[in-house]
Amino acid sequence: MKSSELDQFSSATMGKVHDLANLISERQQFVLTTHYDADGDGLGAEAALTAGLRQLGKSVAVLNNEATPRRYRFLDGDHLFRRYDPAKHRHLVARSDVLILLDASRRDRMHRLETALAGFGGRTAILDHHRGGGWGDVEVIESEACSTTELVCTLLDSLGLDLTPQIAEALLVGVLVDTGSLTNPNATSRACRIAARLIDAGAEVERLREALFASWPLERLRLEAQFLAGLRTRHHGRLIWGVVDHQALTRWRQGPSATEGLAERALAVRHTQLSVLFLEEAEQVRVRLRSRGRVRVDDLARSLGGNGHAGAAGAKVPGPLRAAIHRVLGEASTLLR
Repeated sequence: MKSSELDQFSSATMGKVHDLANLISERQQFVLTTHYDADGDGLGAEAALTAGLRQLGKSVAVLNNEATPRRYRFLDGDHLFRRYDPAKHRHLVARSDVLILLDASRRDRMHRLETALAGFGGRTAILDHHRGGGWGDVEVIESEACSTTELVCTLLDSLGLDLTPQIAEALLVGVLVDTGSLTNPNATSRACRIAARLIDAGAEVERLREALFASWPLERLRLEAQFLAGLRTRHHGRLIWGVVDHQALTRWRQGPSATEGLAERALAVRHTQLSVLFLEEAEQVRVRLRSRGRVRVDDLARSLGGNGHAGAAGAKVPGPLRAAIHRVLGEASTLLR
């Protein structure tokens, strides 16, 4: 399947894609990054775009807020991803021509890298399928995309690059993670055609299935079991919610990335329309919202200071945990009246 056989985005979005392609063609040194608590879409986008830029002979550095989660380390076979350290990397950022933020259109999602952004003197570009932006020099923000890797795929096409098996696998990771393996509402016919194209380009589905969905440590499954055992319901089961606190993470020796997918697991309960996961952090509580049917969670997330899509969104709210639960469940209940 050729790129010309796939649906294209609006002319405005495609114009931004071409603007970014032109910027890439003109510049040599690039830094790529994604949001804190990086997931498969942001990391897959970094891996794919890094490989594409290197095909063009560009110099690329990938700097992230945290070490790559174990689940996604296979994307970084060359050990290119680095945890940002201001003492080591401030000058690397300063001498770069372009800083590209992937799956991260909001500055408040950059954490420690936000300081580097504030002092960056080069050009800043954004590729994201979440609402946001308004501060980058070139912004490719398209909520109709199923994932940020879909936008990276479009960008690589605009640059005239071939999709190698390595690139195709990295792009497919983002598509699979953000569409729930092509089962979420954003798994449109276009998303399915993109997945087919990437498989045709050499992405090994079985390898990705093993890495993404069949490589959890036993302790992570026990964390999941504890979370599921503690689920509670409201509104006759239409709302379901659960907590992962400091004690649970410590008990099972897991980090925050181990909670990825738990809100979706809760949503699998029959008749449930809205699931909420509360993840306790040092001074705040991370909230993950998932919904199905006519219930939308994007506006709720934005009212809490977060962002997201109609069926999947998130935010961070002030602690303590009990107060955060009371506040969020109160606001979430209004969606089910």
